[in-house]
Amino acid sequence: MATRRRDRMTLWRDSSLPDGLELLRASCFDHSYPAHFHDEFVIAAFSRGAQRHRVLRREGVAAAGTVMIIHPGEVHAAEAAARDAGWDYCAFYPSARFLEGIADDVLGGRGELDFGSEVIRHDPGATRALNRAHRVMTEAPDVLERECAAYEAFAALIARYGQRARRHAAPGTARAGIRRSLDYLAAQYGGPVSVREAAGAAGLSEYHFMRAFRAATGLSVHGYLTQIRLRHAKALLAAGTGAAEVAASVGFFDQSHLIRQFRRHFGVTPGAYAAACR
Repeated sequence: MATRRRDRMTLWRDSSLPDGLELLRASCFDHSYPAHFHDEFVIAAFSRGAQRHRVLRREGVAAAGTVMIIHPGEVHAAEAAARDAGWDYCAFYPSARFLEGIADDVLGGRGELDFGSEVIRHDPGATRALNRAHRVMTEAPDVLERECAAYEAFAALIARYGQRARRHAAPGTARAGIRRSLDYLAAQYGGPVSVREAAGAAGLSEYHFMRAFRAATGLSVHGYLTQIRLRHAKALLAAGTGAAEVAASVGFFDQSHLIRQFRRHFGVTPGAYAAACR
């Protein structure tokens, strides 16, 4: 007999907030996030249960009262620490440009915004503040009120944990060949891509390329390309493009392929995401 999924997840993009800020509210039991990355920061506040995660190959547990901050490009995966308990949390995905603008005023100085290597902070006060801001950004009909909630919440977090650091190489930029392959995937995501073509862009043999690519990015070539396709899919869905057209545009075989990958990575269907964005 099929088991009913207990997950309750809502993911959407608010185009009225800076850089189309994406937000998530979730109560997870059965869902597990595969290894993936975001082009944006991940800021999450946990209110119930516990999540077991792996960020850049480091494992940890986020329990109620903790705040998680993941930098753009850092590969991470997650699941319930205890399956029957699950976990509740809210998350924000602000662009680096958005947070850098706030950091210019809050921190001053030079260098890029950096929250250090510590992914989890036990900070019930910050957790409550982020949850309050998330509720405002979810429920307030006034755009100005939502914007103020975002700026104030992120400014407080930057003041508490942020610092200026020398610009560091993002995952995948250590080798010029891998960088060329990343550029190739970013340009060719809408059509079929082979290992031979991606390796050719890097100037490496296929097997050497696959090992070097995973070492540099933390993902397989296919996994990385899927992330690129899903990022473009979200932008099109938020703009009102139908799922079938989106699937064809970003390189998935068909609509069902898009739905499977979207649900696997985000816990919601493309249709649910598009409806929430509207």
